[in-house]
Amino acid sequence: MWFRMYRYKQNVAATAIMIVLARTCVFPQEPAWKDPSPHRVQFVRVEDAVQLEVLNWGGSGRALVLLAGSGNSAHVFDDFALKLTDSWHVYGITRRGYGASTHTASGFSAERLGDDVKAVLNALHLTAPGRPLAWRP
Repeated sequence: MWFRMYRYKQNVAATAIMIVLARTCVFPQEPAWKDPSPHRVQFVRVEDAVQLEVLNWGGSGRALVLLAGSGNSAHVFDDFALKLTDSWHVYGITRRGYGASTHTASGFSAERLGDDVKAVLNALHLTAPGRPLAWRP
């Protein structure tokens, strides 16, 4: 009886190893994601041990800052931002806890988001970001 149980455990272990090996040989690993968007990435410190990812697509004109919604990073604007660079100098901010920004246990209130955005604007010396109300595609 113990012999059958021992052989069963060996077969289960061997089968698990074969599945792992087959998966790595048959299904090639996906290449790491490469960001195709032509922007500059920088990190702005907004408080001790908290840095936000800021994307800078460049452009001409007044600064336009795009804020990613909860659950997204500023990379959600990678295609859209390029359409704005003829009229605006376009930036995108990834809020704390998302994307490459620092992940914190707290600090997700609307007030904290506002303070974080103000800290980024100050760090980038953006004194009068524009309002794209008149922009038409």
